[in-house]
Amino acid sequence: MPSISYDAFVPWTNYHLTIPPIAPNTVFPALRVEDLGRIYAADTAGMSGLKRFVATAVRLHEHITRVAAMQADKQAKGAPLEGPFAAGLVGRGWSFAPLIGAPVSQLMCDGLAGFSMANARDIHARCPTRADHIAFASGGTRLRELVRWAEGFGLTVTTSGTHLGPTLAGGFGTASHGSSLGYGGLQNMVLGMHLICGASEHVWIERRSHPVLSDSAIKQLDIGSGNPVRVVRDDAMFEDALVHLGGMGIVNGVAIELTDNRAYGLLKRNVPITADWLAEMSCGQFGKIAKRLGYSGSPAFYELTIDPHAPFGTSALHTMYFAANGKTTVSSTHAGLMRPGDAVCAMGSAMAERCSTNVETVAKPKKSGKTAAAPPPDPTAAVLRQLLDNNNSAYDYYRNKGQFDPGLMPFKPGPGGATSYIWSQLHGDDITGGIPGALYNASFSVPRSDLHKAIPLICTAVKGLPGSFVFTVRFVSNPSGSLAFTRFEENAVIEIDGLSPFICNLQATQLPPQTPQIDQIRQILGLLAQTLPAGAALVRRTLDSAHIPYSMHWAKLGDLDKPKVYADFGNPNESDSMIRRWRQTRNALLSPLGRAIFWNEALVRYGLLDRPTALPPYPPAAKS
Repeated sequence: MPSISYDAFVPWTNYHLTIPPIAPNTVFPALRVEDLGRIYAADTAGMSGLKRFVATAVRLHEHITRVAAMQADKQAKGAPLEGPFAAGLVGRGWSFAPLIGAPVSQLMCDGLAGFSMANARDIHARCPTRADHIAFASGGTRLRELVRWAEGFGLTVTTSGTHLGPTLAGGFGTASHGSSLGYGGLQNMVLGMHLICGASEHVWIERRSHPVLSDSAIKQLDIGSGNPVRVVRDDAMFEDALVHLGGMGIVNGVAIELTDNRAYGLLKRNVPITADWLAEMSCGQFGKIAKRLGYSGSPAFYELTIDPHAPFGTSALHTMYFAANGKTTVSSTHAGLMRPGDAVCAMGSAMAERCSTNVETVAKPKKSGKTAAAPPPDPTAAVLRQLLDNNNSAYDYYRNKGQFDPGLMPFKPGPGGATSYIWSQLHGDDITGGIPGALYNASFSVPRSDLHKAIPLICTAVKGLPGSFVFTVRFVSNPSGSLAFTRFEENAVIEIDGLSPFICNLQATQLPPQTPQIDQIRQILGLLAQTLPAGAALVRRTLDSAHIPYSMHWAKLGDLDKPKVYADFGNPNESDSMIRRWRQTRNALLSPLGRAIFWNEALVRYGLLDRPTALPPYPPAAKS
């Protein structure tokens, strides 16, 4: 059976080292969690999906009972009314924002993993999706685990983002996206959810228009001891619960729609763009853009990376996938794609190594019988200064290391053409190349029709900043989820990938005192640390001034705040507010205890929830 282990007063931080906020002169930030749990479900591997959901639900209910007792004890001992009473939930910890991280109680859910194909008798007779394309997966399952397993059935995911590292619940719960053209985000693959909503309450929720579970399958989710599952079949409530942001309980399991696995040709080109290209992107004319790049056909995936300081210069970097038709040669190895975020972090790592090497060289002159010669000029300051001059920039680094084909040439992904790759070979596992804390990332979704206006304006706005970042554009269509930040029918998502303030400040604090030009180097590193927060603020200000609608990724950086959230999704005091509806659905799904413990600091900061001030009486009074 599944189990949960606990540790007391454990230091913890998220992957990007942004939680808790970094204090000045802090090397590695850490949140000390009073009660940190880890769930393990490996021994459920042989169970059917529904039986696995029941087995893990029992342990999750026990965990919530433990949390409730602990919090009730704290409250009885006079804990301040403002809490913190949150029961934090963490998958891979990739969120930049405080959607994760709770100082009192936290459950690491990446061990809540497992998957199985649906049995035809468990699927509703009116379900539009074929049973042999539906998987039951636990909420902490990583996309890489799901994809590897699904390939054994000739299936895969429809979209995934650039990396396969996120857990399902964390990925779709923030409406994370890829760039599968004509498709939405990860949440679009979800057909149904099993939510743990309190110390004994649990819900299966799905769309009425797209029912998933049969009546016999629903009965399998009953835990026993008078604890049946509550079934909610409602389209609007399902859309609300999809982008849950950690506030709808524990996502114990999901029904996921898979697609047939297929091979893709990979095109990577370094070809400059013009204003006409942007206009074509704004109109969704991706076949026309593919033709400009040497392929006659419609792409399945498109990603564009530009130099923010020269969007219409001599270079732009294009990545496209094309469905390979007919018999084709599939590579036996990973495509080894470097993504912009990976390149930025590799550049930061190389910069740190360069600083360290140069400091060591000039700080230790060679020994000889003669008087030591004066140390050579330290090139470190000059190297760093190049970033301020937009030479050897993040864009240059990505262009040089990303192995993009120069110029135009015919491209053929099928037989006799380029080697093809399946989806799992086109995507890595760990974001930033496995270098925690090295990346600053902010994401802005604009209507695709406004992309041709937005790009020149924001590039002009950031022209005076150092070249420590790039702009990357991806596309999302018809996203599911009431609170998807990709809230337009057709979205262009502009990503800012750049060196994090943390990595710059870390280098500054680790310079030995004998470092030549140390004050100048620290000043340059300080400027680089301020670059990306300043850049994101400039992008926001520019889009606002130009009256271009936009929304920001819930889990990333850029100082998303309550006024912006209310402007995008409506003040909850307004009758047509999406936030008001999201709150109503949350109240309907969660028990009183669940409403008191399933929240996080980001939900309060964004104005989606008020901070709970007390727990309901616990244990609850017995029903008469």
